[in-house]
Amino acid sequence: MTDTQQPSEFTKNKTKRLPASVIKDIELKNHARRLAGLTAIKIKVRRCASCTQLFESAGNRNCGCLNRSTGYIAGREII
Repeated sequence: MTDTQQPSEFTKNKTKRLPASVIKDIELKNHARRLAGLTAIKIKVRRCASCTQLFESAGNRNCGCLNRSTGYIAGREII
């Protein structure tokens, strides 16, 4: 693979993907929901409400970009 091909492959898929463990958990929950006669949980590609980046989601409207918890101790910001 040449250096000119690598950036084009990187720009093709800018969607934040869910981790495999989360997808497996959703599949297990969907199996239980099917047995109970409920609708399945769907994973959708959405656009973040705050930073407009594409991401996979099962219900959230932001990609996690705002989930940094900050606080102040003695006048200094702690992340």
